[in-house]
Amino acid sequence: MATKTRILGPGSFKITDEKNPMDLSADLTKAQLNPSNSSDDPVNYLDGSQETNVTTSWTFEGTVGDDFTEGGLATWLFDHAGETLPAEFIPNKNGGVKWTFDATISPVAIGGDVKSKNTNDISFAITNVKHAAYTPATGA
Repeated sequence: MATKTRILGPGSFKITDEKNPMDLSADLTKAQLNPSNSSDDPVNYLDGSQETNVTTSWTFEGTVGDDFTEGGLATWLFDHAGETLPAEFIPNKNGGVKWTFDATISPVAIGGDVKSKNTNDISFAITNVKHAAYTPATGA
């Protein structure tokens, strides 16, 4: 039986647009692809058949440590809010799988408790979710 990879990390999450790349890997304390499934009420036909429409929408959700520097995560997300950019999520570099998708960028909350290392949650609506084999680069 193959060994299963059950630990999240070490991995990576990168918004991979060539003009505006951002690597959030060192900012995330939680990272999750989250599906939301919904279905319409079934439609019944005279011949006895039934049709149900099931849809799945996705979000990438996470928790990030605050970064109050110019050019840091908060300012990058603010500057790119509303843009849809390609992204790549590797849950564990030894797991052999990566997930790619298009993420619609939204800003993150800024601040929290004084004299504390605060965290805030991010959530990006995503589309075109796919998975592929992942092989770590030599020295990665």
